[in-house]
Parts: sequence; structure tokens; C-alpha cells
Amino acid sequence: MSPHLIQPVEEAVNRFYPGLLPAVKCGLAVVGSMALKGRTKPLSIMFETPSGYGKSAVAQMFYPLDGNGLDQYIYRCDKFTPKSFVSHAANVAHSQLKKIDLLPKLANKTLVTKELSPIFRGREEDMQENFSVLIAVLDGKGFVSDSGVKGHRGYEYNIVFNWIGATTPLPRKTHRLMYQLGTRLLFYETPAIEPTEDALLAYAERDDVSEAETECQRAVNGFLVGFFKQHPIGSVPPESVSIPKDLLRELSRWALFVAHGRREIKYEKSICEWEPISASKPEGPWKIVNYFKELARTHALIHERTQVEPSDLEVVANVALSSIPIHLRPIVRKLRQDGSITSTECCAILNVSRPTAIRYLTELKLLGIGTLEKGSVPENRPDTLTLSPEFSWLASATPLTTNGVCVMESEER
Repeated sequence: MSPHLIQPVEEAVNRFYPGLLPAVKCGLAVVGSMALKGRTKPLSIMFETPSGYGKSAVAQMFYPLDGNGLDQYIYRCDKFTPKSFVSHAANVAHSQLKKIDLLPKLANKTLVTKELSPIFRGREEDMQENFSVLIAVLDGKGFVSDSGVKGHRGYEYNIVFNWIGATTPLPRKTHRLMYQLGTRLLFYETPAIEPTEDALLAYAERDDVSEAETECQRAVNGFLVGFFKQHPIGSVPPESVSIPKDLLRELSRWALFVAHGRREIKYEKSICEWEPISASKPEGPWKIVNYFKELARTHALIHERTQVEPSDLEVVANVALSSIPIHLRPIVRKLRQDGSITSTECCAILNVSRPTAIRYLTELKLLGIGTLEKGSVPENRPDTLTLSPEFSWLASATPLTTNGVCVMESEER
């Protein structure tokens, strides 16, 4: 593959969707990682942002165009339920069920789903059932289930696929439930920057929306078809894309950050408030390290490089920050910038009350990411959170070229 093949993607996306190029390249890296040899687990990244800020536009660029052959590598499914991976539909003959099962259709492909909010919202019992299936499927070992209608059926062999999708910001209860069950999902927060009046007017004066969608989809499709001609599925030895020791250390640190940053926070009712009192044990970081290595290596590979560079660690850093609960991300970004943040600054950044800001800072203390110095009410001295020694490296880690603007939702528990 010629290095210039990424150029049409860069030109098309920068022309029509300024700010979305890093997210598109992250998607290319997810799809492209199917070329790596010896993979055993699916890589799944969800683009997350409020409605109308481009997450669906990114996903739609990966839809296969008719006749170009990309459907060999991409499986588009706009809506599904986890039960469709292995069906037990009562109104379908047992002999016909294999024809409608989703899971075997995904082998060695990337599933692209435009809107995943229905899976991540609803009754807790329904979400728990959804995630229990997703977690099993995303282990890459097939999936077998039993029902009183169709009995024992499924696929008892490895089925590896990747997954990119889009969702609006997840409520806190969804994060809590995912992490209780052992999540296999990573996220990428696309920028949610509110346009100025002049910027919106300039957009209104344009009549090239259809052209934008077509040109970007054509560019992404063309790139991926060319990429897989050069790098067929499972053909690239991972070690052929080297990761320097210093960047491997940073990558490992980001994996530890995710493991700590998405621990479950336990709350206890005080006189009139729910207060954070403890954090669960962090998940094992091993699989996160592997996800990040695949992502960094393939991000290098789509630029036709055989060594990971700091620019490839940017996508890892974005995914790591986006994979912790949304209300904590702006605080961590401020910690990266200054090494500390006060409750007063937290109020201003997140547009929340002082008690809420203090709860958020306390959460980061319990997660081990910061140390908290209590303020003084009579002296009007705010609480201050400073990076803990274990995570002091955050202040000197690879800088991000794009940071999403966090839009807060209600404080669900």
C-alpha cells in the first residue's frame, strides 16, 4: 500500500468535518487491526458524544459502498439486540436458526453500528442481560446458550471480529453496571464543541451535505479496500510493527489508568446526600494492554509505518480518557494540564455545585488518581486535588491534539 492512500481520507474529512479526523483514524485502526496475526479477542470502540456532533457521521463513513468489495471486511448492522448473536426465536425452525444467527456472520469482519443507545439504556435487568451476552461474545471464544424453547445451541469455536459503534453519553449507572460485569468495551469521545452563530450561519449557507457524506464514505472505503489488499486478514506479524520501550511504558500506564479510572465507586447516604466512601478493586489491566498495543500498531500501519510513534499514542490516550465515566474526564484533563484542580475550578469547568464538585474530586481520590486536600469553609479555601505519585506521569504524557468538550447529564446513581 502506498503511503499516500491515507491522504484522500485526510483531505475529505478535514474539508467537510473539521475535528473528526482523529476519530476517523481511530476507526480505521480498529478495522485495520483485523490484519494483525494471532489475535484472539475482538477490539471494540464506541464513539461517544451528544446527539448531532458527528459520532454517526464517523460510523457511516465505514458503511460499504455497493460493488467495491468492502463488505468482505465490514458488516453493517444499524440495530440489533445481543440475543441475535445466537438466536432462540420460537417462530423459526431449529434447522433454520443458523441462517439468522449474527455471530458467525461477523467472523474476521468489523461490525459497524450507528446507534447503540438502546443497548446502554433501559431497565437495569435488561441491561444486565445485554452486557452478560456482549461480554461473552467479546471474549472471542464463540457463544453457547440454552433456552427452554430451542435447547442448547451456539458456536463452540473462536469467532474474532471487531466492532465500532456510536452512542450518546452513557449515564453513570450504565458505567457502573458494565464494570461490575467486566467490560470489554472501550470508548472514544468525539469533540462536542458548540458552534458560534457565525459558524452555524456558514454551515447553513452550504448545500453540500450529501456531497460531504458521499466523499468521506468513498475515501474511507477506498482506503480500507487498498489496505486489505496490501495487508490481508491475519497476515501481519505484530512484532513487525515495533513499539519503542518508552512508548510501551506509556501505553502500559494508560492501561493502568483505565483499570483504576473505571472502578466502581461505592456510595453511602449521609444526612441528606449520597457520599462516595470506597472504590472496588481495579480490573486486571492485561487485556487493556493488548487492546492498546493493537490500536497503536495499526494506527502506525495505516500510515504505512513499521514503528509506533508518539502520534500513535495520542489515539491510545484519547481512548483511555474516554473509557472512564464522562463526569471525570474534564477533571483529569485539567490535572494533565496543571497537576492539580480546586473544587472552585471544578465547579466552573463542569457547571456543577460545590458539593457535587467535591464529590467528583473525592471519587478521583478513591480511584487513586489524586490526593485530596480539604479546604476551609471559614477561610473560603477550596478543596484541592493533586495528581497522586502513581499517576504523576499524566502531566507529562503524550499531549492530545483534540479534546472533546464534556456535556454533563443528570447525576444518575
